[in-house]
Amino acid sequence: MDFFHAQDKARAKTKWLVLFFLIAVSLIVGLTYLVTIFMVRFMNEDAITHAPQIPWWSVDIFLGVAVIVSGVILLGSLFKVVSLSRGGGVKVAEMLGGRRVDRAPNDLYEQRLINVVDEMAIASGMPVPKVFVLENEQGINAFAAGSTPNDAVIAVTRGCLEKLNRDELQGVVAHEFSHIFNGDMRLNVKLIGILHGILLIAMIGRIAMYSGGRSRSRESGGFAVLGFALFLIGYIGVFFGNLIKAAVSRQREFLADASAVQYTRNPIGISNALKKIGGFQNSQVRHPEAEEASHMFFGQGIRNFLGLFATHPPIDERIRRIDPRFQGVGKGQAATAVAASGAAMGFGGDGGLSASPKTISDSVGNPLPEHVAYAHQLLAALPEQRLREMREPNGAKAVVYGLLVVPESDPATILHANLQREDDNMKVRVIEQLGWLKRAGRAARLPLIELVTAALQELNPDAVEPFLENVDRLVRADGKMSLFEFTLVSLLRHSLLDQRPQHGKKEWPNFDVLRTDCARLFSLLAYAGHKDPVDIEKGFNAALEYAPLDGPWQMQPKAVLSLEVLDTALRRLGRTAYAFRGRLIEACVAAIAADGKVTVAEAELLRAIGARLDCPVPPLLPGRI
Repeated sequence: MDFFHAQDKARAKTKWLVLFFLIAVSLIVGLTYLVTIFMVRFMNEDAITHAPQIPWWSVDIFLGVAVIVSGVILLGSLFKVVSLSRGGGVKVAEMLGGRRVDRAPNDLYEQRLINVVDEMAIASGMPVPKVFVLENEQGINAFAAGSTPNDAVIAVTRGCLEKLNRDELQGVVAHEFSHIFNGDMRLNVKLIGILHGILLIAMIGRIAMYSGGRSRSRESGGFAVLGFALFLIGYIGVFFGNLIKAAVSRQREFLADASAVQYTRNPIGISNALKKIGGFQNSQVRHPEAEEASHMFFGQGIRNFLGLFATHPPIDERIRRIDPRFQGVGKGQAATAVAASGAAMGFGGDGGLSASPKTISDSVGNPLPEHVAYAHQLLAALPEQRLREMREPNGAKAVVYGLLVVPESDPATILHANLQREDDNMKVRVIEQLGWLKRAGRAARLPLIELVTAALQELNPDAVEPFLENVDRLVRADGKMSLFEFTLVSLLRHSLLDQRPQHGKKEWPNFDVLRTDCARLFSLLAYAGHKDPVDIEKGFNAALEYAPLDGPWQMQPKAVLSLEVLDTALRRLGRTAYAFRGRLIEACVAAIAADGKVTVAEAELLRAIGARLDCPVPPLLPGRI
């Protein structure tokens, strides 16, 4: 899967959704006008001749109906879209009755779910999603929701937790991660908002119908008839909305199934999960809001009439594409994906890593089974008690502080001098972390940051700024900032301060501003990977061969490359089209690989840049850099 093309394609589909939405609104306006003019003519009959006094076509009535109906629909849709966008995936999960799972749960089923989600996040280089459980749902189902990978949510039903084994659960979670990588997640949330306005017409009609039915007067009876008509018209709109959802969702489910197999190299896991859904005949989500989100679920979330509004392909067909034995002949699409997956990152026979711009770019949003196995082994190697501690906010803070002082000869003195508004227990807790952090090694540093940021997002908002100020003091304690420290601070700021998604039209500054931003990024990478002036210039020029913009280019002095300047540059570059960001990732790889090698610090920086651009780069595996 081409991550960058898939993301831009999903954005383009939004335009088609808007077009279909406008067609549905026009149809609803026309039908509402016909009902209204009929009722007006009925109410204005001549008492003697019984002839209507109002013609069938009235510009004034039509304009009034058009303004009121379209206004209700558009405002309802706009309100829902903005509401869901501001709340990210959390808003959708809560709308469906979800309960956020504690990062260090006591429930064994939930602990297994957290481990599986963490593994997939580390394997893909994506920020760890927030995890929710639909506690009252016994059907086997799940969904991903959010506007960006940084505010994504993975939610599963209680039935999914209790009826699936670990491999099956991993297949379901990998399926949902695929929806994040290929842009479906953002598209699905927008679809909820767009269709909400149409549903409002049916709700208004229901209210009018019941209100008018309480009186026996002719006017009230007419009002009840009008309400009943609006109720039917609203559901005609819902009819077309469901057709749109079905058209958008069905083929995407096949892709997500195949991607899940590619990530895990375990077709049995997801196919058995689907077989259990078929065997139990139960993937239903019974929450009242499930209709609005039916297109987001792993399995068919609501009942449908003869499959007409099915948002998912038939279970049997999905299984046959994954498990050829289920059909008895042929080979499934997912099996082909498994066979091809080993070449995606360029692993050679000698175990080396081909760190070329194209192979790294192709790996974005395409983690391999090797990455999943690496993430599983990394989590299994961490002390269980320490892993539980870092999954709660104070333990996560202690790990961050520990990572910053673990190389120092006298960490206790540095902590005492620079940790402000933290009690002595925190300082003791940090010292306790240093032993196992040293043993974990340099390659584990970035995955540890990815794990703790999920817990840090649960900090009280008033505690975020003091925490970041402490981090800044520890970074500057020795008067300089290392590549790792830059990486850590950049990721923390992005995770804790840039969580709210951007709204409205994506910012596209003039090309001179973007070119300067790119030049600053390329210059940073050239300085990071090389010391000799000739090699630095070589690294910068290597990036220009893949630059997403034409020149003129000018290398930036090292003195101007402050954290604040680069932070602003990355924020702007993160709002460009995904195709632009794809080229940018390739240019970054070219800059650090110009000397033929990629160090751990360079790999960490590259992956941090990918995270800032919402383009998750999988780990460059230890021993293959």
